[in-house]
Parts: sequence; C-alpha cells; structure tokens
Amino acid sequence: MLKRRLETVIALCLVSSTILLSACGTGKEASDGSSAEGGEADLSGKEIEIATYLTGDTLEAYKGVIADFEDSTGVKVTLDEYGDDYESTMKTRMASNDLPDIFETHGWSLIRYKEYLTDLSGEEWAQDLNDAALGVIRDTDGKIYTLMTTGSCLGTAVNMDVCEAAGVDPWQIETWEDFNAACDKIKEAGYTPIANYFTSAGALANAVGSWLNYEGETYDLSKAMLDGSWDWKEYEVVLDYLQTWFDNGYLYEDCGTISQTDAIERCAQNDCAFVVGIGTSYQAAVTAQNPDVTMAMIPICASEEGGARFCGIGEGASFGIWKDTEEMDVCKAFLNYVAENADPINAAAGEISTLPSETTKSYGMQMMEEMEEHFPDVFYDNLWDRKYMPNGMWSVFEVAAGMFCEDQSDENKQKVIDYLKENYSDLYETEHVE
Repeated sequence: MLKRRLETVIALCLVSSTILLSACGTGKEASDGSSAEGGEADLSGKEIEIATYLTGDTLEAYKGVIADFEDSTGVKVTLDEYGDDYESTMKTRMASNDLPDIFETHGWSLIRYKEYLTDLSGEEWAQDLNDAALGVIRDTDGKIYTLMTTGSCLGTAVNMDVCEAAGVDPWQIETWEDFNAACDKIKEAGYTPIANYFTSAGALANAVGSWLNYEGETYDLSKAMLDGSWDWKEYEVVLDYLQTWFDNGYLYEDCGTISQTDAIERCAQNDCAFVVGIGTSYQAAVTAQNPDVTMAMIPICASEEGGARFCGIGEGASFGIWKDTEEMDVCKAFLNYVAENADPINAAAGEISTLPSETTKSYGMQMMEEMEEHFPDVFYDNLWDRKYMPNGMWSVFEVAAGMFCEDQSDENKQKVIDYLKENYSDLYETEHVE
C-alpha cells in the first residue's frame, strides 16, 4: 500500500535531477562518438524544434529538462505545445513531410510514425529499457524508434481505505466473479463500488482482452482481430458482463456524464473503490488531492479461472527523431540527455519508469512492483485498442459507450455491436488499402 505526497516527490526528483545534471553534464559523448557538451562537436548555437502533447506537471518537468539541456550545451530548443491538437497537427505535418526534429510518438512509434523516424536501437540507452517498454516499442526486426521514458500501465485502480472499511481484500480478486463479489460487499458498506465513466471509450475497450484475446480466457480471437475477419458476435459477452454493473447498482447514477476529474475527486473523498482499466496517473492524481488516501493497483480480472491477469502497457513520454532532420547529432545528444535525466518527468507523470532510475522510482513503478508482489504472474500486453483495433476505433468506442450507458437492453446491445463491427470493417479496410 502506497501513501505518497506527490508534490514532495516531484520536488525531490527535481532537486536530485539538478545534482545529476551538474555531476554528469560535462563531457558526455553523443551516440555518434562526438561530445555533446563542447568537445569534438560543439553544439553551441545549434537549433532544434520539438513537438509535445504533454500537459500539466509532466510538461513543466519536461520544460525543466529542456532548459537544463540548453544551458549545458548552448543549443536553442523551440518547443511546440500542440496539446489537444497534437494528432491533427502531426498528421498535417506528415502529409507535407515537414516534421519537427524531435516529436513525441505517444503510443504510435511503430503503428503510425515508423516511416518518419530514425532507428535508435543502437543508442546506449536502448540497452537499458525494461521489458515493459520493449514489448511495446520494439519492432519485429529488433529496431526501436523512440526513447520511452515513461509508460502508462492500465490495470484496476483500488482505494484501499474503502476496501478495508468494507472488509474486502483486493489482493484476493482473481476473476470477474470475484470482482463482483467484492463490489457487493462495498455497496453493502455504503460506498460506490465502481467509478468508471461511460463518457470514455475505455469503458468498453480497456478491459476487453480479458474475455477475447488471451490463452485461458473465454475466447482467444487475436488473430481474427488482426487480420480483419472478426465478426464481433463474441463481443456480446463483454456487454453482458458490463450490464451486471448497471443491474447491481455498482456505478454512479451519473456515470454517463461524469469525467475522469469527477472520478478522481470522489475517490479522493473515499467515496468509491475501483476504476477498471485506468493508468497509474489516476492514483497519483487522487493522492495529490488527498495524500491520506491509500491507493493500489491490481491487474485486469480474468474471465475464467486460470485466465490471464493482465495490464495494458502504452508509450507515455516517448521521443523520436525525424529521419530527415538536419541536426541528427543534436537530436541524439538531446535524447541521451533526457535518458539520463528523466526522473522529474517520471515523477510528474506518475506512470511506470522504463529506464533505470538514478534517484527514485516513479510512483507508478512503485505501484506496479507492489502489484507484482501479490500477482507474480501478471502479464503485460500493448494497450488493447492500439494492438488489436485499426486506427480510429477509439472514438468509435467512445460513441458506443454512450449508447450502451443509455440502454442495456438486448436490442440495444445488438445495435452497439453492429455499430462497432461496421466501423471496424471500414477502418480496417481503409488502413490496409494498398
């Protein structure tokens, strides 16, 4: 069980990072063998453009690392903060083949951006990436195209205080049947069991693999999903299960209108127990609001006894180099610098760390390691929609979540399935046009 004062952690990491920068910021060799700090290749006066989608504390921590890099090297960095417009802006820039020198791949280094990126598998830091990162960003030929400093780890967020008050031991939850039994006890104790919100695509997507994709589960349809032949009839088992959340009163009555921010606030007030299929940044946000709340994470439940207990892993703060940049040496020097000084970014993100930490493990990594102590056989796969669905399905799932939230009748469940299948087929065909 973890109680973290996140602001203190971030501050300590920033201080530690400053110490590290002064200790190792001189004479560091870039990957091309030249000095990134004014030796054989003086980078002073060089300029690079970086595009970011990061926001909030993570963006501020990233800006701090950039500023220190500029001070240490004399390089001028122009940072483009695209925020919610990142996707559309990058697609426009890809179409014109006019990309930033460095840009964040945010989960798509292999699927969307690979042809525009530089192979980074020969960089020294690439040898230090952990298995959680490599399982997501390493191509079939062994190449990697992004420096992944943090990763999102999607499991089930747990308010341990609420569970304790209700007499529930979340470390004993293995299957969805176990999960519902725990929810019954939590509801009887006067709390809301599940704070999932059906304004998000994740409500219908993030936990799907536990029924449809893995050995030991109800179905294993991964091949059909990936080759476009899946007919979606098996998705009914997912909707049938989610219907029990509505029928049994496990959800907030306004689950069709609340946001993640609302769920965070209610959890910080010890009003609810679980959010299924959420990253560890959720727990970090809860404890930032109320440091006295004890949060934890358990894997996504198995649909059958002996089935996979899994968590989805996705690229978090991840940085690639445009293959046509005119400042390759500067860009590689920057990634080397980020790899050595990623602690403040990791701490602010609250996600899992994917590189060896020189000062402290991120909050998310501590939470993941605690989970592994109780579930040593937990298995990690890429985020379900990114691996198994064609590009564009996330927004489709968001619409479908709203449809299902309004009406859980058999007739409407079929409409939801038909809607998902039609869009899946169209998007798959578009994605695979030769």
